[in-house]
Amino acid sequence: MVVKKDMAKYTFTEQCEEIAGLHLEDETKKIFLNMTSKNGSKELVSLLQYMKNTSLNNPEIESKDERIIRLDEIVTEVKESEEWEAVQMNILEIGMEQGIVQGKAEAILELLEECGEVPKNLRNTILEETNLERLRAWLKLSAKAGSIEEFRSQAGV
Repeated sequence: MVVKKDMAKYTFTEQCEEIAGLHLEDETKKIFLNMTSKNGSKELVSLLQYMKNTSLNNPEIESKDERIIRLDEIVTEVKESEEWEAVQMNILEIGMEQGIVQGKAEAILELLEECGEVPKNLRNTILEETNLERLRAWLKLSAKAGSIEEFRSQAGV
């Protein structure tokens, strides 16, 4: 969604496209916050600026009310905890592993494309595979295969 009105907050409700003024009666709303805008209440803009930099030492924060100060205390406590450090490392490791898996799958597809168009079901099977050892084996097979059919046969897919 791209809105070019430079507001800090946009609120949308569910409305029927075919009948103007006909709204869902479930009272749901979607709220989008724009961290780059300064057009909003002082408190909201201050919160968004805090969220952007997670520091109270930001000249863009005009309102340092008790809620933002309490939020900063919680954020500081979390940042300093050993548990958070372990969570960050775990997230980093998971991200790296996912990147390796994705990279291997894409390399397999690139090699197979040298043999011709890779069928959609085979492409999906390769992209959905998460077992790194299987992907390593498939990568070797794809480098040696003379055809997509040969790869399928040897890989068992």
